[in-house]
Amino acid sequence: MLRYNYIILIAIALLAHPLTSYGQTEEEAMPEKVNKLALGLSLDYLKLHTLLLDESEKWEAAVNFKFYERVSLVGEYGLATLTPDDAYKNADYSSKGDYFRIGTDYHLTVTPGNYLLLGIRYSQAQFDESIHFSIENPIFPNENDEVDRTNLSAQWFEFVINSEKEVKRVFGKDIKDFMSIGFRLRLKSFLEYEDFEKIDTKRIPGYGMTNTSLNPEINLYLKFRLNIF
Repeated sequence: MLRYNYIILIAIALLAHPLTSYGQTEEEAMPEKVNKLALGLSLDYLKLHTLLLDESEKWEAAVNFKFYERVSLVGEYGLATLTPDDAYKNADYSSKGDYFRIGTDYHLTVTPGNYLLLGIRYSQAQFDESIHFSIENPIFPNENDEVDRTNLSAQWFEFVINSEKEVKRVFGKDIKDFMSIGFRLRLKSFLEYEDFEKIDTKRIPGYGMTNTSLNPEINLYLKFRLNIF
């Protein structure tokens, strides 16, 4: 719980000071017109860093349709293979599957080019899990066994806070207005999944640990934008 408190404090501090772009000037003009419809495609690059830290694999991307610069309809999809070392003692645990989220964001302009987004998501995961364990016995040989479960499902809701910054200069050079960077704080709760009597599910792709009623997560993302009209 202590590390979660640190994560939340860091996120609140970052939200209070929106992201600054690389080499972007402070004086930015407001958009000349309001775009009625814009398409956004984003990639969570923080999850790519986890490939270097452990054996887990996580991939996530999102698409959004923004209407009149204020409201976005959002769809997110991800794949994950979770292999925590601390799930069970003397056991190898794996949870593998995919998940999706759908919801909406409301955009607030903090300063020109800096935005605060508040949103909600409905999320669902489909996954398989396996537990390979060894029972140690000082007299007889160790007993090895395994539990494999397929076609498991889970659902939950998320409250989402985004801080997003338009990038208009890279390495001191102007670029076209099509890219943003940002971070996203998720607070996941109201989890529903199948509860087993003896060996419980420990990890769910897209949600994470199942032993907490409020599960926070931070995403760092790169977004590409296309104004349709």
